[in-house]
Amino acid sequence: MTAYAATNTDRIVGNLIRFGRIVSVDHEAGTATVDFDGEIIEGLVWAVSRAGDDREYHAPSKDEQVCVLSPSGDLAQGVIAFSISQERFPNAGKDENPKTIYADGTVIEYNKQSHSLLIDASQSSGHVVIKCSSATVDCPDSTFTGNVTVSGSLNVAGASKMSGNVEFTGGSVKHGGKEIGSSHKHSGVQTGGGDTQGVV
Repeated sequence: MTAYAATNTDRIVGNLIRFGRIVSVDHEAGTATVDFDGEIIEGLVWAVSRAGDDREYHAPSKDEQVCVLSPSGDLAQGVIAFSISQERFPNAGKDENPKTIYADGTVIEYNKQSHSLLIDASQSSGHVVIKCSSATVDCPDSTFTGNVTVSGSLNVAGASKMSGNVEFTGGSVKHGGKEIGSSHKHSGVQTGGGDTQGVV
């Protein structure tokens, strides 16, 4: 083998697996520019978990450390295979529980011991939106720690208990088909200390 051939072989083998740093991301093209210790390669795609009928998208971010696999050692044809934690961006968790931390502080975590799923968007002051034609929450107990607003109708099949003041604005209040709101009337009313009869 000539010196040139040996050098070329070393280059090919050395480029098969390379570690680099994300310089920039083109979200529209779905590609990223990677810095390999001063060697800048543009237009590299990144691997995704699904890319068929079901698709997934989670782009790498600037300064993320990545591993690139290059067919025949050609970096221009490389694919960003996966990311590697580093001092600036350490592992999201330190136990067996799956956890995702987003840049704005939002956390999604599943605790295998307590069998609980946490979605915490409090640090980002964000909100969670669920859109569907219908939804069922099947659990024996639900707790809401803040205010609750219902824009549509409310149907309650079980018993209800309330503490604190209750205020009704507009509409009517009925019990057993009879009006018991501000406009209701009683029969059998007379001056004195006796009780009125039932609601009219």
